Amino acid sequence: MSAESKIYKKRPHRKVKSGCTTCKRRKVKCDEAKPQCSNCERYAAECIYPALASDREHASASSSTPPLDWAPDSVVDEPPSKPSSGAQGDDLPIRDLSLMHQWTIATCYGFGDEFSGDADPWRDDIPKLAQRFPFLMRGILALSALHLSRGCTDPGTKVKYIRLAAYHQDLALPEYRNTIIDVTRDNVAAVLAFSAIITVHSFAAPKDPGRLFAGGPPEWIFLHRGVGEMPAHWQPWIDSSFMAKQMHRRRLQPVDPTLNPEDHRLVGLRGMLTDLPPEESSEASAYEEALYWLRQAFAHTQNPESRLGPKYGVLFWIEQVPQSYLDLLGVQKPRAMVLVAHLCILLKRASGFWYLEGFAEHVLSEATPYISEEFLPWIEWPLQVCGIV
Repeated sequence: MSAESKIYKKRPHRKVKSGCTTCKRRKVKCDEAKPQCSNCERYAAECIYPALASDREHASASSSTPPLDWAPDSVVDEPPSKPSSGAQGDDLPIRDLSLMHQWTIATCYGFGDEFSGDADPWRDDIPKLAQRFPFLMRGILALSALHLSRGCTDPGTKVKYIRLAAYHQDLALPEYRNTIIDVTRDNVAAVLAFSAIITVHSFAAPKDPGRLFAGGPPEWIFLHRGVGEMPAHWQPWIDSSFMAKQMHRRRLQPVDPTLNPEDHRLVGLRGMLTDLPPEESSEASAYEEALYWLRQAFAHTQNPESRLGPKYGVLFWIEQVPQSYLDLLGVQKPRAMVLVAHLCILLKRASGFWYLEGFAEHVLSEATPYISEEFLPWIEWPLQVCGIV
């Protein structure tokens, strides 16, 4: 039985003759609590009683934020696209169509390198591919909902978009996990596209203060490394797909780190990373390798032939650092945190992307409490670049 068929299994209802319009539409019992019944309160739905229907129309017409054409309770109990015998057009998943519209006019442009002419696979090819792979379609809709939530001034509408994003993402993940077990020529592009979407989703999703490093390496590092080292037999499939240009950074060869005019600042970290007490001497190689790839990430962003901007510089570093370093980061070692603090410089330079706006400051503020006073002088540069001084 699929995830959706489990979620949408019908429950017996009592016939409703009174109550709010949302409960009447769903044919569930309404306790008629005011100003919001318990069903609507549970899912932050708009609770409207018949006498106030005209007020609702007026509020929607005057709102500066486009209203959501959905109710969160219907997301839980009924499939969004289920045909209805109600008013004309009820069989259309209007809220999901609006999310796809958001993807095509705005959200899709947060991906990829620059493309020649008008061709952009994230705008043109990915939506077509998503029609064949529901997990990819749900990933698109989830990310579009998060994008819309960023522009909401109304807290209630913002929460609805965030919950809608979580709903689509939660249904996408099990199918994605099943697909990645058996990657083929047919589905490899969908797998790679969703792996990018899920990383961006982790950047954009609301964050709980004080939790980023509490349970190990940050989620966005774990998720981006999720595909891991791609098997060699994937490469011909990738090369023949529209995702080929997206994956070029995995073939980049080391460059002269001095291409980065600020490389001397990174080289200066060596003293801190190699001057270890005897009980930590075994950690030196992990720090050295992580620093090497950090220097390479910065240098590639300065090398025109690499075609790597600061955002992809961050992803490049995540793909290359050894697991031994991530293990040290997972236990909040101060030196590991110092390197993450310097990665925040690239994150800051990539903050033109909507999902990375303010992200560097968030990561740096979360890492700083784990950096003891003796190591604080080593992060003066990241603090200055990120404006945390």
